[in-house]
Amino acid sequence: MKLRSRSTITVHDVARNAGVSVGTVSRVLNGATNIAPENLKKVQVAIEELGYQKNHSAGLLATRRAGSISRTGNIGMVYTEAGPSWSNHPLVAAYTLGVEQACQEKGFHSLIELSGDGDLVPRCVRERKIDGLLIRTTRSAPRFLETTPLNIPVVFVGLNDPMVRFPQVAPDNQGAGWMMTDHLWQKGHRRIAFLCSHATHPFFIARLHGYENYLRQKQVFAPELVNMAMLPRTGDPAQPESAPPDMTSLLGSLFALPFDRRPTAILTANDWMARGLYNALAARGLRVPDDMVVAGFDNAELLCEAMTPPLTSFDMDFTAVARTAAMELFDMIATPAEHRAPAVHLVRGRLVIRHSDGQTTR
Repeated sequence: MKLRSRSTITVHDVARNAGVSVGTVSRVLNGATNIAPENLKKVQVAIEELGYQKNHSAGLLATRRAGSISRTGNIGMVYTEAGPSWSNHPLVAAYTLGVEQACQEKGFHSLIELSGDGDLVPRCVRERKIDGLLIRTTRSAPRFLETTPLNIPVVFVGLNDPMVRFPQVAPDNQGAGWMMTDHLWQKGHRRIAFLCSHATHPFFIARLHGYENYLRQKQVFAPELVNMAMLPRTGDPAQPESAPPDMTSLLGSLFALPFDRRPTAILTANDWMARGLYNALAARGLRVPDDMVVAGFDNAELLCEAMTPPLTSFDMDFTAVARTAAMELFDMIATPAEHRAPAVHLVRGRLVIRHSDGQTTR
């Protein structure tokens, strides 16, 4: 059995061995006190078993002092729209992995906070434990930026807002909508629907725009094939949803159309909605892809592979988004005097083809 050297063991490896989140491992490494005793013990045992050592690379040592500025070797990442109950969610894991990859390359460590509160100043900021801050949000800049002057670089992750004065890195949602629609078009579909159960989410609106723009340039956009709804959520709104949305009414609006105007393919704004659509189609006795082609966005791999048939989806590569944002933050830390315009950097994803989009041209 070939053993890995200690220098190649990452925080992600420790988290996997201990059965905890990467954020928990980072908090243990940085001496946080708000850690459950059982998790603390698991992390300590994993560190000992794997021989994990902090990577104090030459690059980090060179940037720890820029002029007279003392460096901590840490960056923070705060989730202002997701609280602690999201810590094991695949979306959080994907973003956190991207940050960890960048930190491993640059010799930094990350402090992850899931506050779920845009008013709350992150603890890593209050305690001056970081050299720069990543803010994961999709809707707006958190209010604590208005009340608390920050003397460290800030980069937004997931935001695409021209009114925000900070650099932003986000997935290319509009491009994804265009490319997914083109994929179905190339398979012969001309009546392609777009369904969404959460009409106000910026990601979903941008994906709709990509879909609509593509079909408009083909001169076949049909508004009756779009249903952007706000369905009520079940359970605690602060928790991740445990059941997919009921897409029955949205599907019903399509089947209320004359037969020759009904869609042959349906795009849902994300994979979770596609799961709900599968249920609604099955209730009508319809099969995917024989009776209706379905595709989604995000490529939540475990979910997509578990569906029957497996779901074709557009991978937004949230890991690459977070990694790109972290690398930009490191550049700002290294050259604090350099002026940067508040630009938005969009990261392109990729199409993952499975079996829900069929094999034949219609």
